[in-house]
Amino acid sequence: MSSATEMRPTSLPSHTDSSVIGIVIVLVLLTLAGLGFLLYRYLCHNKGAYRTTGEPAPGEDCDLAHGDIVTDEKKEYFI
Repeated sequence: MSSATEMRPTSLPSHTDSSVIGIVIVLVLLTLAGLGFLLYRYLCHNKGAYRTTGEPAPGEDCDLAHGDIVTDEKKEYFI
């Protein structure tokens, strides 16, 4: 057998590619920051929407307390 046709395993690189590691770290941090921002906006947007099923205080109208004002007017729906 000739040495030109012999298959030899390739050697591992002696140094790590720091630019690839840096890009991966930056992408992970940007993803976490984006998710944190979206979570913050969601929590702030839904801040006052929590309703309990408890009894209303004496003298308190349940519909007015939750902002659900019932109107007897005819509603118009545009399609």
